[in-house]
Amino acid sequence: GRRRVLGEKHNKTLNSMNNMGVLLLKTEDYERALDYYQQALRVQKKVLGKTHPDTLRTIMNMATTYNVLEDTKAEQMYRQALDGYEKSLGKSNEETKKCAWNLNLLLEDMGRWDEKADLERLYPESGQ
Repeated sequence: GRRRVLGEKHNKTLNSMNNMGVLLLKTEDYERALDYYQQALRVQKKVLGKTHPDTLRTIMNMATTYNVLEDTKAEQMYRQALDGYEKSLGKSNEETKKCAWNLNLLLEDMGRWDEKADLERLYPESGQ
C-alpha cells in the first residue's frame, strides 16, 4: 500500500507501520507487532531523529509490547522514550506524562518501590 506508493521514508508510511503494530498488539500477535515497530523505528531514527515525537511513540509502543511479554527490554525502552519526550516536548506534555505513567506501572509490577517513588516525585500524576 502506502510504502509502495509513498515510499518507506514518508511520514504516512511510518505512521501506518506503527499503527499496524498497535493493531497486531491488540490482537496479541506480539512478534509481528514488534516487527512492524522495528521496521518503522529503523527509518524514523534516520529520517525524523531519535527525539521526534513519532519516533518516541514507536519506542513507547515497543516498550508496551515488551512489557506484555514480560521482557526486560520494556524498562529500558520506556526510559529511552521518557528521556526523549522530556528533551523534545518537556515534562508537562501529555505524551511525556503518559510515558512516565507507563514506566511507573512497570516499576510497581516489579516491586521497585524506591524508583517508583522517585518517578512520582517528578510526575505526581503518574502514581494515580
